[in-house]
Amino acid sequence: MERFFMTFLLFLTLCFVLNCSIQASDDVYVLEEITVTGTRSERDSFQTPNAISVITSEDISRKSLGTTPDMLRGVTGVMVQKTTAGQGSPYVRGLTGYQTLIIVDGVRLNNSTFRSGPNQYLATVDSNQIKKIEVMRGYGSTLYGSSAIGGVINVFTKSPMESLKGLSFKPYLSTKYSSADSGKLGRIGIDGGYKNFSFIVGGTYKDVSDLRPGKGYDIQLPTKKFLLTSQSNPTIPEGAWLVDIEKPTGWEERNGDIKINYRISDGQDIKLAYQGVRQKNVPRYDKYATKEYDTLLFNPQNRDLAYLNYTAIEKIPLIDSLQATLSYQRQNEGQIQQKAKSTTITEIRDIDDIMGISLQLSSLLGQKQRITYGGEFYNDQLDSKSVVTNTKTNEIKTTAWGAYPDGAEFWDINGYIQNEIKILDNLEAILAGRYTKFQTQADLSIKDPSFGMFKNSGDALTGSLGIVFGIVKGLNLTFSVGQAFRAPSLSDTTAVMITNQAISAPNPDLKPERSSGIDLGAKVRSRYFSGTVNYYFNRISDAVTNVNVKDVFVDKEMPKIYQDLINANKDAKVTIAYNSDEPTDIQGMELAINKAVLPFFPEISTYGNLTITRVEDIAENQPKLREMPINGILGIRWDKSKDRFWAETYSRFALKQDRLAKTDRSDPRIPGTTNDPSKEDPYAYTPGWFTLNIRAGINISDWSLLSVGIENITDRRYREHGSGVDGPGRN
Repeated sequence: MERFFMTFLLFLTLCFVLNCSIQASDDVYVLEEITVTGTRSERDSFQTPNAISVITSEDISRKSLGTTPDMLRGVTGVMVQKTTAGQGSPYVRGLTGYQTLIIVDGVRLNNSTFRSGPNQYLATVDSNQIKKIEVMRGYGSTLYGSSAIGGVINVFTKSPMESLKGLSFKPYLSTKYSSADSGKLGRIGIDGGYKNFSFIVGGTYKDVSDLRPGKGYDIQLPTKKFLLTSQSNPTIPEGAWLVDIEKPTGWEERNGDIKINYRISDGQDIKLAYQGVRQKNVPRYDKYATKEYDTLLFNPQNRDLAYLNYTAIEKIPLIDSLQATLSYQRQNEGQIQQKAKSTTITEIRDIDDIMGISLQLSSLLGQKQRITYGGEFYNDQLDSKSVVTNTKTNEIKTTAWGAYPDGAEFWDINGYIQNEIKILDNLEAILAGRYTKFQTQADLSIKDPSFGMFKNSGDALTGSLGIVFGIVKGLNLTFSVGQAFRAPSLSDTTAVMITNQAISAPNPDLKPERSSGIDLGAKVRSRYFSGTVNYYFNRISDAVTNVNVKDVFVDKEMPKIYQDLINANKDAKVTIAYNSDEPTDIQGMELAINKAVLPFFPEISTYGNLTITRVEDIAENQPKLREMPINGILGIRWDKSKDRFWAETYSRFALKQDRLAKTDRSDPRIPGTTNDPSKEDPYAYTPGWFTLNIRAGINISDWSLLSVGIENITDRRYREHGSGVDGPGRN
């Protein structure tokens, strides 16, 4: 594996250096890749100081993908973790959960219930309605607010046909099948309109069975840890058991969406949209694998989003563009829990209603400056309850506290401004600032009268500076420095929930997380080559970490709420969120070849990327939990554009990850033999892996596309670092 890695690194470096060296002599034609995430307005990604990756509609149509997180596999600087099938949580520059911001059609998907670790919420965006995804790596709070510490994932859904003169309809049907989990997917819809009115409407159905990993077994140990083996007849320790097919991992999903656009006049549009996702009976497999639970299901896992958007281009004096959005989003999340050998079934239901208002304006100041400014307001209202049923006595107890106290509330209001300045023909600077005010409120007396009504407010001021300097035509150097922050959420301050190895408990005494960092990069675009290289450093202050409540209340009386949780969960520790006194440092290198065309064979191109991430917990003098391993992708593509035929082979890989935090060593999702981090364990690491894959397709007509592929050709058994399920076998 190490030899493969060194060869790959050498290949990427040579491609980058050689193509940089021909910039001065080669004429460069510009194949623009227009993005909006870096500056909140359309701009060629080559001319932005940000590190941005784009998943285009062509990329999406060529892949057989079950969930939206799967789309991010292979993207530079990103690792996708899966606690169970049907979900997925992207790590961007070493951070995930509520430290990475997700936006859908300009509306914030993140809400106050997002937790610190991997979560399932990106999977509640239907992958079949997506047109494009932009991933901006690095601090984004100046433009996008709280949570954008690791980066911003900006999802754009499909829009209806434009420039319609008469009545027009375009029906569409798509189907997908995956053999490793017998996954069946179907989508039907119609795109149409009449004169200034247009619409697109569709529905998706997914039915996925239990996952078949590659050849070999998971050896599950009584310590709640496991080992991976490719042997057909392995020797297993006493008390251990073998897992071949991972059961239960099947799930079901139904989605529907509609988007209506009315063109009031040239440059003036109003848009109304709705998205609905219904996931049913999604099992949390890692809790079944260890035999801790007889039942642990996410049911339901629903999301509804409705928004009204108004856009005006050059319609108001002194304002070049205006966008106003009113949104309503509902996250309806339930869990059904029954521990092994328990006579108690707990049903938790949390409904989060989020109202949002946003306004963005842009004004040109002469020919060399553009100012973008605006504001946002989001308000969360929670309806939460739990129902506990004793299966022996049929006694039912209902409490106004599911994972959160009923009636909890969170809101934040923001204002921002950005100035794009063209200093010279080859030098541009982008300055930005944002002010945020937030407040959290919840009644903790439901579980402990001593806490009473919790109310906390705060604010944050962030800024950023980005510079793009053109050395020669086709070679830009980039530099940026910026800040980010994350307001303490309801998940930090009020939640009682099951995590991977503990029970989290409320702690209302928290400060915002804050970060500051730099990014240095180079972007190359020539006749035959497009690529980027970046180095970044990010320091997080007041980082929120989880600590055992017994360590906090050593010499003082423990509040009732914590003692009750300890008594009810004797086989698990109880933790609370805590601001660390020492910072967390994250740094890394990202090298990407977006496309390298062979000069004498322009139909053949190569692509690849490599990501190196280091996350250091200064207080503990150890890696931060779930540090991303060195990972990347390498591929060769043949694209016969005139014949509309394409084919590619590629390999995704990750190196062995043995840089583990103490919590990683006890995490049942990371291989090892003991869950005691104080003991030496030579098997405590996630093995390195690679997959060989091939796919091909043909555009039969303007209306139809057929693609086929084989993933993991060698049927290798592997697990992506920190995941609760293995990767699919030959698929």
